[in-house]
Order: sequence, then structure tokens, then C-alpha cells
Amino acid sequence: MMLLVAVAFVLLIACANLANLLLSRAASRSREMAVRAALGAGRGRIVRQLLTESVLLAGAGAVLGLLFAGWTFEFLRQFIPPAMSADLKLDGRVLGFTLLVSLLTGLVFGIAPALQASKADLNEALRHGGSRAGFGSGNRWLRGALIVVEMALALALLAGAGLMIRTLWNLRQQYGSLDPEKLLTVRTSLPEKKYEEHSKREAFYDQVLARVEALPGVTAAGYSTSVPLAWKGGSTGITIEGRTSKPGEFNDALHRQISNGYLQTINAGLREGRFFDGRDRLQTEPVAIVNETLARVHWPGESALGKRFKFGPVTSKRPWVTVVGVTADLRQMGVSAPVKAEVYVSYRQANYYTWFAPRDLVVRTTGDPASLVTGVREAVQSADPYQPISAVMTMEQLLGEETVTQRLGMGLLAAFAALALLLATIGIYGVLSFFVTEHTAEIGVRLALGAQPNRILAMVMKKGMRLALIGVAAGLAASLALTRFVRSLLFEISPTDPLTLSGVALLLVVVALAACYIPARRAMKVDPMVALRCD
Repeated sequence: MMLLVAVAFVLLIACANLANLLLSRAASRSREMAVRAALGAGRGRIVRQLLTESVLLAGAGAVLGLLFAGWTFEFLRQFIPPAMSADLKLDGRVLGFTLLVSLLTGLVFGIAPALQASKADLNEALRHGGSRAGFGSGNRWLRGALIVVEMALALALLAGAGLMIRTLWNLRQQYGSLDPEKLLTVRTSLPEKKYEEHSKREAFYDQVLARVEALPGVTAAGYSTSVPLAWKGGSTGITIEGRTSKPGEFNDALHRQISNGYLQTINAGLREGRFFDGRDRLQTEPVAIVNETLARVHWPGESALGKRFKFGPVTSKRPWVTVVGVTADLRQMGVSAPVKAEVYVSYRQANYYTWFAPRDLVVRTTGDPASLVTGVREAVQSADPYQPISAVMTMEQLLGEETVTQRLGMGLLAAFAALALLLATIGIYGVLSFFVTEHTAEIGVRLALGAQPNRILAMVMKKGMRLALIGVAAGLAASLALTRFVRSLLFEISPTDPLTLSGVALLLVVVALAACYIPARRAMKVDPMVALRCD
């Protein structure tokens, strides 16, 4: 829906430009229309002629648009997620829709210029000719209104694109501490029957980690049940010591069995206590590390260190587990999913729940992680020649897969916003250029009577910037009303974020200044003698 609205906005801006161009053309042809009317052409005949011309222009644009669309399909396919399996092609539906839109836009946005041209004052047009029979006040008001609409729509699109860019930035930055581009992830799912005994699993992990850590370019390595974002599940029920669960209440937490160095490998922030080390073995007291969410929910206002919980109900024969560390929260279930309570236990102490056994190996490197894939594969096969590896990717690639929807929306919306900005710039430039052409004689008189060129520059700039600023104000109001509809697409940013809105407004003002300056500078260089002679 967001992209459909963006497409509609771009189409409206393009059509407003078309209407302005047709108004300019109609004004320059006022003498021609007056002659036709004087020779007996009725108002309806003139309107039909001009509408036919505008529809032909729209139709020619549609043909060129279809050709361009066909050339861009290969590029656009790169943005479509494989799961969507969309088939981009020009078929009867696309051609019919394009023809319908072209006819509608040609008619709707050609009707105003046609009506204005058909109302030309015959005496005025024939007396002064095309050079002085310009717009009336109503015509100028319409052109100004179209520019205001263009600027407002462009700002609304820029605001949406800015919010999406900030959203994608926030989504990725929450994993910034991991340095995802330096992390290689490899999956080694152990056959349950072959590695049913805890000692065999432990021996496999120890051998693989020892060999991987000895590879050149490896700074750390660790094993986990799942790396962040790779598994949207893996929770188990827990019972907090000294607390009776209410009827229907079920306390659960993500369950991750990890190696001693895993949390250090992914740069997990330690908030309290310690990480796992050599003290944590099968024969010692069971310990765990929890995240901040679990600590806050179950032990609010107090330290979680030394607190105990048990996997399963209170009647379970499993031992009580003591909390020895608290780590920073990390979204495991999705880049924008709520943080869930999480428990880490050492695989050396986890001789239960084999379905939570580690499967993902994480390797931190100093260089390109892809260069270590062969070495990691050899390290795994040296521990078990029949153990395959899979899901080989960097954490950066995994993060990219999780944010593909946001990247797609951001990329397309940014492209539409850039196109809208270009069209609005062309529109305001066109209006001022025609204003200068229409008032060349007046400007020549002013200069001949002693007006300074800088005053002429200021006059033209003032006219253009007044329209631009009104458009920016209208665009800000429209953005405040429209951006709330994309609230569900945003992450940790308000739809009315003042920094984004002020930034895009400033960008639009700067671009409008540049668009106004060129025709204004041309106006200050008008030769008074040439202007008066032409008039």
C-alpha cells in the first residue's frame, strides 16, 4: 500500500508538471486561439483540439514508459524476495492499465489548460499578439497552486523515505556491537542417534573449537544452539525458586546451550556477573546466564546473581540452576520482534534436552570470513569425517535476509522520492522560466529606468521561493497526517520524527533555491534594448 501511494504521488507530480507545461503552451498560443475563435471556431471545438493534443502527449509518454519498464525488469527482479516468485512481464492487463491511466491523466490534467485557452480575450490577444497576451490572474493562480501541490507531495515522499532509511538504520544498528561482517556462521547439526551420549557431543564440540581457533585470522569461536535470528523458537518452561505460578501462568524462556567462548565471540554485553569458564563442568553446580529481560521480569529491582530456577515444573527432578551472569538483550526472534526472556547454559553441563544441543558454529575473523570456509570445513571433518556443514554465511548476510522487506521498501520509496524531487524541481524551474519570458519586456523597462540587476534577481527568487515555502508548509502538514499510516513499518522512530521532517524540508528548500536561481539569474541579464525592441 505504501508503494502504491508513492507511485500515485509521483504520477500526480508528473501530471501537475504536464498541466503547467500545457498552460504555458496555451498562453503562448493565445493569438492562435483568438484567430481560430474569430474565424468561427466554438469554445467546445478549441477545448476538444487541446484535449486531443494532451491525450496524444500522455499516450506518447505511456509508450516510452512501457519500453523503459521492459528494460528495467531485469534490474527490478533483484529487489524481489525469492519467496514472492513474481513474474515481471508486459501482458494484456499491464497494457490495458497503462492505456487507461494515460487517457485519464491526459484528459484530467489537460482540461484546465484547455478551458483557460478557450476563454482568451479576442481583442486583447489580437491587439498584443502572443508576446503580451499571457496569463490572467486565474491562470497564474492555477500554475502556482500546481507548484505548491508538487512540492507538498514531494516532501511527503521524502519524509516517508527518510523514515524508512532511519528504520533500516535502527534495525541494523541494534546488532552493530556484534560486528556482523566479521562473523562467519556454519551449521553442524549432529545426528541424534549417533551423538546421543553427552560425552560424544562434548568431545566433538571441543575438537572442532580447538582446531578452528588455531586457524590463521581467527580471533574467537563458539558454539550455540542457534545464532541470533536463525531460529524463531527454542523455548522451554522454567520455574522460579520460591515463587508459585498462578493458575494458567506459564513462564518460559529461549533455551540456548553454548560453549564457554560463544558470548564473547559475538560480543554480547555482560551486565552483571561472569561468562562461563573452566569451572562450569558436568560435575559442578549447574549455572546459567540470563538476559536482562528475564532478570527484570522475574527479579525486578534486585540483582539476578545467585537466584535459582529450574527447567520444567517445580516437581521436576532436574536440578536447580544458579544465575551467574546477566547479558544485554539481543533480539533473537526477528529484527523487530519483542525481546524474549533467554537462558544460556554451558553445553558441558547440559546432559539433557538433546534437541537444544549446539548446532551453529560462530567464528570471529580479522579479515574476510568467506576465506575461512575451507579451513572450518576441514576442522569439522577432522573431528567427524561424515559430518556435513550447511547454512554457511556471514552474520551480515543473515541480517540482510532478515531486513530484505525493509530494504526493498526503503530502496523503492527512496527512488520514488528522488524522482518526485526531480520533477518538482523541474516544475518550479519551468514556472519561473515562463515567468521571466512572459515579463521580459517589463524587466527590460525596469532595467532601463535604473533598477539594479540584483533587485531583478530578488524579485524572481522571491516569487519562486514563496511558492516553494508554501508547498513545504503544506507538505509538512500532509506528512504529519500521512506518516502515521506507516507506523507499523517503523522501528524505534516516531512517524513525526522532527529530525527527519526538518531534514527533508531543508533539502527541498535548498533544491528549490537552486531551481529558482537559474531563471532569476537569466532575468537579471536581460538586455533592456533587446527586450524593448522585441516588445
